[in-house]
Amino acid sequence: MKFSERLKKARKDKGYTQEQLAKIIGVSKQAYRLYEQDRGTPREKVLDSLCEILDVDSHYLFNTEILPFYQELSEPHQVEAVEFTKNKLKEQNEEQKIISLNNSLTPYEVEEEQALSAGYGEGYTQEYGKEVVYWNKQVKHDRAIIIRGNSMEPDYHYGQIALIRYQNCVDVPGGIYAVDDIERGLAYIKSVYMEDEIIRLVSLNDEEDFEGNRLFPDILLPRNENTRIIGKVIAAFTPIEKNF
Repeated sequence: MKFSERLKKARKDKGYTQEQLAKIIGVSKQAYRLYEQDRGTPREKVLDSLCEILDVDSHYLFNTEILPFYQELSEPHQVEAVEFTKNKLKEQNEEQKIISLNNSLTPYEVEEEQALSAGYGEGYTQEYGKEVVYWNKQVKHDRAIIIRGNSMEPDYHYGQIALIRYQNCVDVPGGIYAVDDIERGLAYIKSVYMEDEIIRLVSLNDEEDFEGNRLFPDILLPRNENTRIIGKVIAAFTPIEKNF
């Protein structure tokens, strides 16, 4: 706290108005008001009067009450005290960052029972509950579903939340979409290509096994009523823990 803030607090703790205290210490009300507006500090004689009347030490008013104790320490202990203070300041800054981040987090309702497969398929139902997770960006979307598997690495990771905007067609060949395999009750997040009679689901992860075969080969689904484009994946994020 600044001198002005501590002076104001000490005055209020004693129950004085600015005018009353100014009169007691022998300065004008206008002069005293400048002290509490952080536009000046009192002369030594006036400061002594303030400390006596408000029953505080000048070190308190100037926020230097730790200084006499520090000066009494040996040099090695002074070094320890400085390091301790630095660490406390670092902790405070981290706490303030968390508070600032928490105040800017956007809640997203994620469908608990649903998952989009970044692999070989995840069960997909119309019955689901919801849980709330948080992110530091606000994105307009229709559904939020968790990603399972790692076939879409390095762009999409296991456990991330995919934000989907409804559309029933592929407007960008190779774009990232959520696809529902109705016949098998599975759902995918894949790079999608529409071909004559099939829909090709392609993984971004091109890893191979020891024989040179792709770990995540293309998935071919019939281009009929049993395959449905749920929507375009417009963003994916790792939830941020909110500290209440």
